[in-house]
Amino acid sequence: MVLWSRTLHAGGINDEPLRADYTTAAHYVARVEPLSYPAMRTVLPPAWQPHVLATVAFGKHTDDLADLPSAHHYSGRFHAWAEAAAHGLATGSSTHALVRAFLHTVAVNGVPQAHVRDYLAGQAGNLSFAGYAIDEDYYRCLDGVAVTYLNLVCSSRYPGAANRVSHPLLRLVADVGQRVDDLADFAADLRLGQLRFPQTTLTDFGITRADLESGRQTPAVRAFVAHACQQARTVMDIAQDALRHADAEEQLLLRPPLIAKQHLLGGIERQGADITRRTVALNILPSPAELLDGTLRTLRARVRVAAMHPRP
Repeated sequence: MVLWSRTLHAGGINDEPLRADYTTAAHYVARVEPLSYPAMRTVLPPAWQPHVLATVAFGKHTDDLADLPSAHHYSGRFHAWAEAAAHGLATGSSTHALVRAFLHTVAVNGVPQAHVRDYLAGQAGNLSFAGYAIDEDYYRCLDGVAVTYLNLVCSSRYPGAANRVSHPLLRLVADVGQRVDDLADFAADLRLGQLRFPQTTLTDFGITRADLESGRQTPAVRAFVAHACQQARTVMDIAQDALRHADAEEQLLLRPPLIAKQHLLGGIERQGADITRRTVALNILPSPAELLDGTLRTLRARVRVAAMHPRP
């Protein structure tokens, strides 16, 4: 892991106040993503790290504000944050350190401002989330939030990276992440009065929201959870296969989060229908074969990326 001060220099962040803003963003990511942060600091090229971390910090903070329960009437905090971001895009300045770091990345790496506006609009729509009636509602939400977030992250790596983004691959990875997170957060979401599975699917299995909220593990509930897990596993397998054929940069950026979701899904599958009653713990102990395969693939991708972007 390269020293943070050298990472900032590699990313072209030399102005002291700006370095402080990027450091604030990195600290934020380390706090809210304690498992992902070390991977990003270890795996990603140093020149990418400040920009990717600034984008992740902006995206995660936006997501956290949008996910606050509507019953708590916190939507004003999201709207204030979104307005501050929009004002920053228009003026190039902000009173928020996370926004300032992100705006600098947007400017120097050519991240299209339309991508930022799309993400903010998608999260604004999430404020009124009331569940999915049909599968199409799920995919509409996926495209508006998860896909636009990954698009921002991938576009922020370096100047011109927005032109190298593979949108079909991003959608697959976003779909995996969303399905696994929805399963992992099943119990917590129920306590908040939220259910992130299409009503048509519940109807097909002959279960109601009340059945799930009661925590009863009926045969129908067990069948529904097994079906949702199988859907996530199928998308996971498709995404992993697609990533094997992706370019080195995409492999380096997207493999670590996909591996994390793979192990989380394993824990969900072992817990089964009990996910409706208690939170799922992340299994971070991959098998030796999985660890070796992931390490070798990551190292090969890192070598290829280094050859593509030699140091000046």
